[in-house]
Amino acid sequence: MKRSVPAGLVGAAAFGIWAGTCVLPAQISQPSAYEPAPRAVATVQDRRVSEASGIAASRRHPGLFYVHNDSGDSPRVFLIDRRGATQAVIRLRGARAVDYEDIAVAPGETAGTFDVCVADIGDNSNNRPEVVIYRFSEPDLPEAVGKTVDVQPAAYVFRYAEGPADAEAFAVHPQTGDGYIITKSVTGRAAVYKLAAPWDAQQPTVVSKLLTLDLPPALPALRIVTAADISPDGGRLAVRCYVDGWEWRLPAETSDAGFDRIFQTLPVGLPLASERQGEAICYAADGQALLTMSEGVSPTLWELRVAPPAPDRGGVPSAQSRALHYCAPPVPLRATGP
Repeated sequence: MKRSVPAGLVGAAAFGIWAGTCVLPAQISQPSAYEPAPRAVATVQDRRVSEASGIAASRRHPGLFYVHNDSGDSPRVFLIDRRGATQAVIRLRGARAVDYEDIAVAPGETAGTFDVCVADIGDNSNNRPEVVIYRFSEPDLPEAVGKTVDVQPAAYVFRYAEGPADAEAFAVHPQTGDGYIITKSVTGRAAVYKLAAPWDAQQPTVVSKLLTLDLPPALPALRIVTAADISPDGGRLAVRCYVDGWEWRLPAETSDAGFDRIFQTLPVGLPLASERQGEAICYAADGQALLTMSEGVSPTLWELRVAPPAPDRGGVPSAQSRALHYCAPPVPLRATGP
């Protein structure tokens, strides 16, 4: 369900970031690997995309992105290109649209194929006994640009063992197919639920909390989770908040089966675009960029690219390799069990 973040909250955080005050956390485990600021790629031309709440990069159709609205829309997904033009509208036959909050691409049944997963997981009132993930194979493009394509998604129903919870972030590991739901909390303490693959479409699945993730200390708008994605190589997790976001990274030697270790690492602050109400993030299909969108009519598609390797300057740290700092005392990130 749509719930706007208070304007003062975003404004205060945005002012702190762009005015140069200290709001990003210290004790970051490794330097940022991204360019200093994102760039605007396009303005979304389709005015039906008015409350973008999720984005995912297509694997079958390079350069295209699946985007959906927040609650109040019909069960559909828009496929847009890097010019902001709609290439297709995908209608989910037989599905409901209670509160779509995020979208992800998952490995398909056959090697080299991919599915689209739409997460109907929003629950501002904390009273939904079940949430649903709608899943369908990446479709063919329509013969005419922008036309509607019908799909028949499988509906996977999940129940939280601890009771109803509000969530806006969902991601799928590109190799294992495990799903992850990260709840939304104004305290910065987010519950992480793991939807272990394979999922069961025949009956509801009860999932228990994997852990509680304490986001680094910062202004509230930097700690309310609104979206997430896992990089195509399975080694990075991006978590979006209303203002900016965080990225967790696995050590290079970690296997796919050990992905859950990523929650024990310390995150890197992401210099995302200053958006009115940021609720969508995804990795590019090649993993070399992060893309974001905000709610609102004619939103901008932003891209934060991986920075080129910094030149060796004889031991003098470059801007890319300097640690980020904030004004509060260092507080270690904690991922606690249920």
